Amino acid sequence: MTVPDPTLWLLVLARVAGLVLAAPVLGHLLVPVRVRMALAAILAAALVPAVGAAPFTPPADLWSLGGMVAAESALGVLLGLVAQFIFAGVQLGGQLAGIQMGFGIANLIDPQSHAQVTIIAQWQQLMTLLAFLVLDAHHLLIRALLESFRTAPPGAVGLAAAGVGRAVELAGSLFVLGARIAAPVLIVLLLTNGALGVLARTIPQLNVFVVGFPVNVGVGLLVLGASLPFTIRLLAARFTELEPALAGLVRGLVGLAHA
Repeated sequence: MTVPDPTLWLLVLARVAGLVLAAPVLGHLLVPVRVRMALAAILAAALVPAVGAAPFTPPADLWSLGGMVAAESALGVLLGLVAQFIFAGVQLGGQLAGIQMGFGIANLIDPQSHAQVTIIAQWQQLMTLLAFLVLDAHHLLIRALLESFRTAPPGAVGLAAAGVGRAVELAGSLFVLGARIAAPVLIVLLLTNGALGVLARTIPQLNVFVVGFPVNVGVGLLVLGASLPFTIRLLAARFTELEPALAGLVRGLVGLAHA
């Protein structure tokens, strides 16, 4: 039995730990730190035999080793953040829909970001988490992590502008996702408020401020329920695109690393 190089194991652990730190579910703040550390060590130990088949050049000195560890950790964090962007987009869409429905005054503390979010945003976050597990998207993350070692062996990672630019482009997609999730509620509530405005001009005795709040809540909840299949299909498509997106990110980094 061949004993893996400790330096190789350290670099693999750095990339895996970065992913576990930033990835959904695995890096949730409610997961104890010891559990996350143990999970990262187990994944690194399982991946080292597969990674060891690739050519590996040990660092020349301690400074080179530190730079490699930092680059590997940054790549792992980027891989986890790309998956986290989907959750951020869903939370943004839920926040927009919740505020328009009138739930802006009833906020909760999100245990992951420690930020105040509406009830609708928290509910959609839990729905996305359930879809993430049911669709085995966490398996996609592990496969993408293994493929990243084949594309970018330990020590061959360079955080070049093209790769970081690709990560920024993927981050921008969360706003598109949030707008698409909130769009049904926003459009229907806009039409509802327009109808209430017409009623207020037609019936001056009607107190729109009193009637409008329960109407917006009821209509918003109905639209959320009706658009649930659309939201699930949208999330399934985004999770399916996650693996090629991560592979493209790694290729962008490696392409300039060897340039």
